[in-house]
Parts: sequence; C-alpha cells; structure tokens
Amino acid sequence: MTTWWRSLPRVRFGSGERGATAPSPVVTYYLVVIPALILTVFGLLMGFSASAVTNIAKGEDPYLAFLRPLTIIVVALLVAAAAQMVPERVWWRASVGVFVAALVFQSLVLTPMGATEGGNTNWVHIPGVPVLVQPSEFLKLALALFLGRALTRPGARVDDWRQMLVTAGIPVVLALVAVMFGHDLGTAIVMAACALGALWVAGLPGKWFGAMGLVAVPAAVFLVFQNPTRLARVKQVIPGLGTAPSTSAPTQTDHALWALGSGGWTGLGPGASREKWNYLPAAHTDFILAIIGEELGLLGTCTVLVCLGLLVWGMVRICQNHTSAYARVVSGGVAAWIASQGIINVFSVTGLGPVIGVPLPLVSYGGSSLLFTAAAVGVVASFARGQAGMWMLGRPDEASAGRDPRRTPRRRGSGRTPRPDRHITRPTSEVRP
Repeated sequence: MTTWWRSLPRVRFGSGERGATAPSPVVTYYLVVIPALILTVFGLLMGFSASAVTNIAKGEDPYLAFLRPLTIIVVALLVAAAAQMVPERVWWRASVGVFVAALVFQSLVLTPMGATEGGNTNWVHIPGVPVLVQPSEFLKLALALFLGRALTRPGARVDDWRQMLVTAGIPVVLALVAVMFGHDLGTAIVMAACALGALWVAGLPGKWFGAMGLVAVPAAVFLVFQNPTRLARVKQVIPGLGTAPSTSAPTQTDHALWALGSGGWTGLGPGASREKWNYLPAAHTDFILAIIGEELGLLGTCTVLVCLGLLVWGMVRICQNHTSAYARVVSGGVAAWIASQGIINVFSVTGLGPVIGVPLPLVSYGGSSLLFTAAAVGVVASFARGQAGMWMLGRPDEASAGRDPRRTPRRRGSGRTPRPDRHITRPTSEVRP
C-alpha cells in the first residue's frame, strides 16, 4: 500500500543529483512562495496593530475596520494563487493587451475620476468600489510583462540600439510619463528600476546603462528642484543641510528612529507600540517597519528583511536558470521592482534616504500595492512551477508533469509477476533472422 507522504514533493537543497549543475526548480518555487506568505502574515498582524489606534480615534470598531484589510489580503492571495497556475504561454499572449489596458487605466488620473492624496494625484475612484485604486501598481506588472515579450520576441536584437529604443525605450518612457502626470516620483523611480532589471537580464550592452544614467540623473535632479516638498526631503538627509533631531518639532523620520531604538532586541511586545498613537504618520503604510521594530524588536525587523531577501533571491534563481528567456526577463523586472521598493522604504524609515512614500512590499497596508505585488509574485511563481513540471491550468505535458525536469523518468514496476497469457508470442514465420 502506498503511503500518502510518498506523493509529497521532495525538497533537496543544493545541486540535487550528482553531476547536476542547475539548482532545483522546486526549491526555487518555494523560495518565491513561502517568504511571500510570511511577509503577508506580518503585514496582516502588524497592520492591524498599527491601524487599531487610528480606527478607535475615528470612533470605529477596530475589529470591524480590520475586516477591510483582511478582505483585501484574502483577495490578493486568491489572485496570486490563480496567477501561479496560468501557463507561461498565456502571459506571453496577454502581455501587449495588459500593457495597453494599464496605460489607459493610468490615464484616468487625469480625468474627474482621479483623486489626490499626499500631494500626488495617482489614485482613481471607481464607482461602486469602496476604496481608491492606484493604477500605477498595475502598470508596474504590465510593464514587466510587456518588456519580457518585446525583448525576447523572434527577431529581437538586443544589441541594436535603434530597435531597442523603439520596442523597449518608447514603452518605458510612456509608462514613466503617465505616472509623473500624477506627480508620483517615488513610484516612477520603482518603475524605472523594474525596467532596468528587465533590460539587464535581457542582455543589453552594459555601456547603454551608463548612457541611461547620464539622462536619468539630470532628469531626477530637475524633478526634485521643481518641487519644494521633494527638495526639503532630500536636503533633510544631506549632512549639514538637514535639521537636527528635535523633541519640540520632530520629523517623521525622527519618530521612526525613536520607534526602532525603543524596540531593542525583542521589542515592547505585540500591540505595545507608543509611536502609533498618532505620533508617527503613516504608521500602518509607509512606516510599518518602524512599528515592527518597536513591537517585535531587531529580531522581528531582521525576519522581515530576510524574507524579503529570500523572495528576491528566488526570483534571481529563475533569472539565472529558467529555460525560457521570457520568464527570465519578466522575473528580472519583478525582482528589481520588489528589491528597489524595499530598499527605498527601509532607507526612508531609517533616515538613510529621503521620505519618498513607497510601501514595504507585501507588508505595508495598501490595497492596490498588495494586490498587484501579490499578482506579480504569482506570475513569477507560475514560471517556477512550469520549470519544475508542476500542474498548471490546461492539459499538462505528460512527459514532464509532476516531476523534476532535470531527472530522467523511470518506469515503475507494478510489483507483480506478469501472467503468461499477457505475453504475445510472434509466430515462427514472423520472427526475423
């Protein structure tokens, strides 16, 4: 009798079989999925802890208000679970349509449906939807999918700058301009990092990236100087130009540093944060890491950062070892997106960089960010599933479904002695000499 645990996938770290050079695609799949789930759980628990005080101050029941982020997280997990079952060929075919739809969606911020928060007009109010939607989060994923197709389509020449300027450069510029119409520089920076990650994995010549930097740096400086709020935030982190920490007029970063410092090694305990009591603005969104450090200490903060690093590492493994160029390029774009957004958020919270206003991936409370980041993780996980030979939507490939594609399939014996009447013996006249 076959026991049930024999059907579970065997996870083996390292090179697997003797002589194998590629890492196990099954391990890569779990490196993408498990850290993402842990980060989502962290976000659910700490988001409730940080937002409960605000809900009480508004006269709302914190437990009833908790149902909204819980619903968003459940929907995001269902979307990610569905996305990871979609075969790669479907994402390839849908790339262009998804990108066009995302651009049209982003353009709605310029219509009366657009909404402004924090000085940025980067949200859309959809009739019938109780929350604002941020279309730029959808545009990040759409750009990664489109670049994957544009850079790996038949006839694409990644060493021809004229062709790349048209097929990849123009779409990237359109996406960045569409986001900057809403004055959201932080999202534009993350989107540019996503595009650079995809271009790098696609194999564009390294000297081209230097030329991109010569164009991007002056453009970023201009955008900073033409906005007084951005200029003040940048000056705050430059030694000699920023103001010293003050208890009479503390900045958002000052409160974040006090929260991290008071947490120590193990923290004050879940729910025991003091900074969330209307001292630290955006405690449940952009500065959720400070509340994690205060309540769970350095150990909790490092756990979040390690999970984020493992998630990016799993995507990098796909970039290095996947057999499909399309999967590698898309995974490179998503990995650069999540890594750059995480670094910017950590730098903002710790005072190493200016406060730009981007959430911590999968942890900060935010419906659009969580939903489309989870969808992006699901897309990358679908590439890992396909490489590992796991079951996908549609009819699977019987030659590789359910097994590690690096292994040669073995015919399993039935364990019985075959009956003589099952053997077919050729007549003597048909036997070849």
